[in-house]
Amino acid sequence: MKTILITGAQSGIGKESAKLFASKGWNVIAGMRNPQLDKTFIEMENVKVVKLDVLNAEEIQAVAKEILDNGGLDVLFNNAGIGVKGCLDATPIDSIQEVLRTDLMGPIQLMKAFIPYFKSKRSGMLLTTTSLSGVVSFPYDSVYAAAKHALTGLCESLYFELKPYDIKVKVIVPGPVNTNFKMKTYNSNQNLKPAKNLSKILIPDFNQLTEAKEVAKAAYEAATSDNDQFEYIVGDVAKDLISQYRSQGIEEFKDTLSKKIFK
Repeated sequence: MKTILITGAQSGIGKESAKLFASKGWNVIAGMRNPQLDKTFIEMENVKVVKLDVLNAEEIQAVAKEILDNGGLDVLFNNAGIGVKGCLDATPIDSIQEVLRTDLMGPIQLMKAFIPYFKSKRSGMLLTTTSLSGVVSFPYDSVYAAAKHALTGLCESLYFELKPYDIKVKVIVPGPVNTNFKMKTYNSNQNLKPAKNLSKILIPDFNQLTEAKEVAKAAYEAATSDNDQFEYIVGDVAKDLISQYRSQGIEEFKDTLSKKIFK
C-alpha cells in the first residue's frame, strides 16, 4: 500500500482527494488545521488524521518525523491554500503575508522536510494544487496570483532538479471549483463593476462549476501515472482561458480581456 500526505484535507479538494485515495487502497495521512471539528474519516482504517497547519513549522516537522519513522511516504500532496481578492493598495499587509506564507512558504517547508528522504530512496512524488491564477493573472487577484505563480515556478524548477533522482513533480491546475473555499475581499466602489464582469468570465454558469471530486480524480491520475506529465489542468474554464492565453500571447490576451472587463 502506498502512502500519501494530503494537506488541507478538512474540506474541498483535500477532503475529496483523501476519500478517493483511501477508497483506492492507499494509506492516507490527512492534514488538517482543526481535526477535532471533522469526523469524516473516523471509521476509515487506512486514513490517519493529523493536526497540520502549514503555517506552523513545529507541526510540519513533527508530522514529517512521525511519517518517516513509521513507514515513509510515496506522495506529498501540497493542497492547503487560502486567497484574497481586491486592489493591492486596499489589501492589508497582514492579509498579503498570510497568503504568501500559506500558499508558498508552507509548501516549501513541507517539500524541504521530505525531499532528502525522496532523494535517498530515489523515488517519490511532489504533487501540488496550484491554480488557473498560477498561469494567468487577473485583475483584483494580484496577491493570490503572485503566490500561485511563485508556487508554479517553484514546482517547474523542481521538476528538472529532482528528475535525476527519479522524483516526479506534478501540479494540479483547477479553475473555479464548487467548494467552500472563501477569499477575503477588499473591493472599492470603483472596481465593483469590472469585478462583476470578471466573475462572469471565470464563472459563466454556476450550475456547471467544476466539482472538487473532479479535481480529486485528476490528483489520483497524476499520482498513479508513471508518465512525466507536469501539468493537469482541470475544468473547462481553466482549459479554455489557459489555451487562449498561450495561443494569443500575453499582449493580445490582455487587450482582449481588458475590453471584456472594463467595458
